[in-house]
Amino acid sequence: MSVINDIGKTIRYAGRNGIIPAMYAARERLAHRFGQQYQYEPPSEEDLETQRRDWKRLQDGEEPEEVFRVPCRLRYAPKISILVPTYDPDPLFFSEMIRSVMQQTYGSFELIIADGTPDEPLQQNVIVEKKTFSLGSAREEKHLTPEEIVQMFGDERVLYRKLAGNGGISENTNAAVHFATGDYVAFLDHDDILTPDALYESALMIMKTGAEIVYSDEDKCDSQAVRFYEPNVKPDFNLDLLYSNNYICHFMLMRTELFRALKLRPAFDGAQDYDLILRAPKSEIAHVPRVLYHWRDHAASTAGNPASKMYAYEAGKRALEDYFRERRMEVRIHDSRHLGFYKVEYVPDIFAVRSNVGVVGGKVLDRRHRIIGGMMDEDGNVFFEGLHDQESGEMHRADTAQDAAAVDVRCMRIRPELQGLYKEVFGATYETHFMPASRDYKEKSIRFCREAAKMGYVTVWDPSLKKITEN
Repeated sequence: MSVINDIGKTIRYAGRNGIIPAMYAARERLAHRFGQQYQYEPPSEEDLETQRRDWKRLQDGEEPEEVFRVPCRLRYAPKISILVPTYDPDPLFFSEMIRSVMQQTYGSFELIIADGTPDEPLQQNVIVEKKTFSLGSAREEKHLTPEEIVQMFGDERVLYRKLAGNGGISENTNAAVHFATGDYVAFLDHDDILTPDALYESALMIMKTGAEIVYSDEDKCDSQAVRFYEPNVKPDFNLDLLYSNNYICHFMLMRTELFRALKLRPAFDGAQDYDLILRAPKSEIAHVPRVLYHWRDHAASTAGNPASKMYAYEAGKRALEDYFRERRMEVRIHDSRHLGFYKVEYVPDIFAVRSNVGVVGGKVLDRRHRIIGGMMDEDGNVFFEGLHDQESGEMHRADTAQDAAAVDVRCMRIRPELQGLYKEVFGATYETHFMPASRDYKEKSIRFCREAAKMGYVTVWDPSLKKITEN
């Protein structure tokens, strides 16, 4: 990303949120750029060879539990249908996408190209390496259609299907699934790249858990796929984080039967994947905590210029509104100060609208407005500790509502049914909500949220709630 791009982001941010928030955002952006030490670590050749051997054993009929030596809910290796809708793709990026799929260590897949490109030749004069991994490296300079690129690979697992017309990303993807024969479908953009272990790690998670939906971590790469940055290290499934932002995004797989039942809805093009995951059942979702997907950042993409995708953010907002409306939950959806992020306002109150929410906590700030308490893990570690209230942290998580293991009692709201538990744990009535200075408030906060969870209640961290304290 260029300095000019950063300046443009700051100006747009100031226009939406004001000068002071924009100054903090710009400072944080610079700190991330020059302070981030992220380096994508690809799997070693030794690990990849082990994965290839595992796949061979599965091919030979061995049970997954015998191969992986862990309990497996699925007793077979699932076939994965990778759906790629295309329209006039960049030939170089398109061929590199295909090559990344062909290099997978897990072999039970098919790559379905649903092409809505018009019949006239592409208006791009490019050089593409003619290579099928067994041929030499002869090069051709010509106008290449998507079909010609697919034919160069010469692999029967790559299925090219010409569509009657370009129906948009949702219609083209829905068309692609008609040709799918896999147990699961996966979603891949024509200019992005899978890591060589993407299908192996995803299939392993499916076999271990039997989950209907699997997603992984991701990062971004430059147009040459040489430099990798901005890793999106995701939590396990987090409903309130999903209400705030489509954090799941790439790489996602879904059971084919489920996708055929739900389909993508063209009315939400641009946020069709967000609308899909919102409508999907939430009981069987598993997370692979590894970067398996590289989102390519180039001149024509939205990876480096989110402002170019305003229509998608508006579609995401409509998808979220539709989700709550269908469930007769009275809410108002507001845009966050960060593009593509949303705030859910519950009318009249979150406890009235959502019967499963028991605790809501916010930020505890010192007099310099730096975070000293708030969302915690089970060990009492405070998330985002030390950040200024105006800073949003990695992936804006410090400024985004989400489910939490525990929150700080010094900035806490509870539903009436938990007042008895509150008095039992803290030794005071909730009405007074006075927490005397003590060394064990953190331990008691964790215990209170843990006991509430045992009663079936969720704890939500809401960063718009704030309290300044000297304790």
